[in-house]
Amino acid sequence: MILDTDQKNEEWVDATRLFGRVLIELAKINENVVFVGADACKIADNFKELFPDRFYEVGIAEQNACGFCAGLAFTGKIPFFTAISNFSTFRCYEQIRNDIARTGLNVIIIGRGAGLSYSTGGPTHNTIDEIGALRVMPGLTIVDPADESDFKNAMINSTKLGGPIYLRVHKQIIKKVNPDGYRFEFGKGVIIKEGKDLYFISSGTMVYQSLLAIEILKEHGIDAGLINMHTIKPIDKDLINSVSDKTETLVTVEEHSIINGLGSAVSEVVSETKKVRQLRIGFNDIFSDHGPYMELMEYHGFTGNKIAEKVKLFFEG
Repeated sequence: MILDTDQKNEEWVDATRLFGRVLIELAKINENVVFVGADACKIADNFKELFPDRFYEVGIAEQNACGFCAGLAFTGKIPFFTAISNFSTFRCYEQIRNDIARTGLNVIIIGRGAGLSYSTGGPTHNTIDEIGALRVMPGLTIVDPADESDFKNAMINSTKLGGPIYLRVHKQIIKKVNPDGYRFEFGKGVIIKEGKDLYFISSGTMVYQSLLAIEILKEHGIDAGLINMHTIKPIDKDLINSVSDKTETLVTVEEHSIINGLGSAVSEVVSETKKVRQLRIGFNDIFSDHGPYMELMEYHGFTGNKIAEKVKLFFEG
């Protein structure tokens, strides 16, 4: 099933509010869908009004929430568990590993406010390394959606996945980047633009910033392609190998550490079969700072112009 994902090119969406709306639509057609929140009830207020017996708010008790979700999933329910991404992953890492991933249960973990979303909260609330921790868990699907269509379709299809999934959601509103009529599929990247000189492989918020960088690089005579790699695990090996046959240069961009994130996943693929140069753009073994979101994006080099500068130096070097 695919919900209506038509949107104007300039439309931006608050991802955390979108979660509540899509969850209601899913609950209307699937009586097994339930909400489990850890200090997140405001996100699903309308869900509580419509489905009070399928709404569970555990408070600031993420470890308990994960164990509870595992129990619900054992009975055939499909729990959507949400909390701030730092707390829905690291605080309950053991429960995700032993109760959910090891048993292969269909629990959907929504890590909201990922990356630098809670920028003024500093390192305790910013989540720039959770993919690296989760990627080692067998059978856990990891998704970093780029726009409204990715997010909606990931939620919808997660109920049919039959296993655990971590869905990384940014607090910031997200813009349409996927082409009209594209087909969302876990483990399959989306070609946004073909290129001759190099290819960007990006995820989440960085897909849009990569598009901005591509326009700047075009002014310097560099023709870059772009892949929206919304699924970090399982990574789309076939698509990575395919574009590696077309170019000698790959650029990965992620609002996450370059250690064991998207950049590492791509490197693991090409190191086995291809001879390409790869530039990894992301946090390089550091903790995040705190401050206004766009100021931090500029400071860490994650805006379109900063990305273009790095890529130009690398490509011409």
